[in-house]
Amino acid sequence: MPPVNAPADHLPEGFEPDPELDPAETHVGPFLRRVDGDGLAIGLVIAAHHCNEHGALHGGVQMALADYTVGATARHGTTDSTVTVSFDAQFVDTARAGELVVGRAEVVRRTGSLVFVQGRLSCGGRPLLAFNGVVKRLRPAGEAARP
Repeated sequence: MPPVNAPADHLPEGFEPDPELDPAETHVGPFLRRVDGDGLAIGLVIAAHHCNEHGALHGGVQMALADYTVGATARHGTTDSTVTVSFDAQFVDTARAGELVVGRAEVVRRTGSLVFVQGRLSCGGRPLLAFNGVVKRLRPAGEAARP
C-alpha cells in the first residue's frame, strides 16, 4: 500500500482525497472518498501513526473514520453542513498498517433537522466496526428546511 500522502496516481483504485475535510479530519486521516455503484465510500490507508502500541489500528481512529462516514453520508448529494449529536460503535476486528479501511453507511431516516445513519468499516471484506450516528443538519441563515 502507498504512503498516506502518496500522489493521486498512487491512491487506492477510485479513491481521491476528500475535499470536505476540516483540519482535525485532515490530521487524523487524511480520509479519502470514492463514489461507485454502491454509493459513497470513505477510505483510510492505515499508516504507522494510526496504530496503537500493539501495531493494530487504534480504536479512536476507527471511531473518527466512522464518525466522518456518518456525516459524509448524511451530506452526500446535499449542500448541508452537519454536526454529530449521537454516535455509537461496536468493535468487531482491527487492521494493520498498509491496509485500506473503507467506511460505508446508509441514511435510515432524514427529518427536518436530523439525519439517522448506520454503517460499518471494513478491511478486505471483513467487518471492523459497526456504527450508528445521528447528525444535525446545519444550513445557511435564511434557507428553508429540507424534507
